[in-house]
Amino acid sequence: MRDAPFPTTTPWLFFRKEQLAVQTRDLIYSFILTSKESGTILALLHCLPTSDGWVSPALAPFGGIMPAAPCHVGQMAFLLACVRDWVIFQGGSKLTIKTAPSCYAPRTHEICHRAYLAAGFSPNHTYSNHYIPIADRGFHQIIEPAERRRLSKGKKSGLVVTMQQGIFDGATEDFLRECYEMQGYPLPCSSAQLAGWTHVFPKNYLFFTNRSEGETVAVAVMVRVSDDILYHFMSGYLRRHRVLSPALMLFEAAFDYCLSENIGLLDLGISIDHLGNPKPSLSRFKQRIGGRVCEKIIYEARF
Repeated sequence: MRDAPFPTTTPWLFFRKEQLAVQTRDLIYSFILTSKESGTILALLHCLPTSDGWVSPALAPFGGIMPAAPCHVGQMAFLLACVRDWVIFQGGSKLTIKTAPSCYAPRTHEICHRAYLAAGFSPNHTYSNHYIPIADRGFHQIIEPAERRRLSKGKKSGLVVTMQQGIFDGATEDFLRECYEMQGYPLPCSSAQLAGWTHVFPKNYLFFTNRSEGETVAVAVMVRVSDDILYHFMSGYLRRHRVLSPALMLFEAAFDYCLSENIGLLDLGISIDHLGNPKPSLSRFKQRIGGRVCEKIIYEARF
């Protein structure tokens, strides 16, 4: 396999060269499939070795194959076969690939799925991922009646939501850590990691804050994965304000932001705890606010 130029434009944030540079200090291997005839970059995949085998991505919500141009199952299966051969040559015995939710690009997801199977990968975990397609209807119209009442109650109580781009300060970090620790969970990333990500692409990281008389009661961190997708990365709220459902207003603000920016999809993510156990109550909440279900697959190949 010869060296190939890195794509100058990459639709999904987590595949971009600058973002990869702040995911980890370890060496990431990038496999780039190009057309013999035109030299066009068709697809790419990033992975690296860890103590538990090779993985893709290093530290991001998803990795795996990202088609950069129209390509068929055989071409992507060839790319995966090259990656397998490289991993085996390096002494690896396992490759785990965490892919994007199928709602991001349903047709591409199906083609990639067939390619993974053809290349000897098997689905290791299949999660239910919730998302909201952004249409002309407002947030108030897609949520259930009980949630509409809670939303109205929160607004009448004086809760106010603001949004900032690329600003991750100590107060926000302390608030989120307190919220997570109250539930017995660690933060999904360190403050240094999030600060590094926001520094590289500040406009892609949005911080929604809900306040009551100046006191922060809820925070949500959203990531603009692409021009058409906004992803809910993490959020938290103070339990003593639970009766006002402060998180609900954050999702309304994110929905409205999508409308204003012509973003077509709000990805609510999967509903699991830090150990990978299902959280049914979180899943039900996402359904009540208009979330639809798609699949998110983790593939694995053992050698």
